[in-house]
Amino acid sequence: MTPIRTDRDRLALAFAELNRHGVLARDGLAATAHEGHVLLRRYLVRRYPHGMGSYVFSQADDDRFDADGALISVLPLHCSAYNVAVAVAAACRNAGLVADPDGRATILRLAPAHAR
Repeated sequence: MTPIRTDRDRLALAFAELNRHGVLARDGLAATAHEGHVLLRRYLVRRYPHGMGSYVFSQADDDRFDADGALISVLPLHCSAYNVAVAVAAACRNAGLVADPDGRATILRLAPAHAR
């Protein structure tokens, strides 16, 4: 197994855990927040018509991580529902990251280490 050393690695670990538990987790989605929600909902309905439709994504934004993989600015994580946001926060915590509520039930803020 590859050693977990950076925030980017930790996010990949958290997203892998979520995927294993049936939450579609996508990092760096090249879409607006609204488009991302629509895209993932449609995909999940087609792929798993009787599923729960749970997902989380971040938007493509290369300047949120430095060249070494450290998170340097807040990264919003968009969730399909409040219960998914709770699971995402737990997966991030297990991976060594802090994802706090954004004030809206379905958006979390992944903060860089220097802002914690």
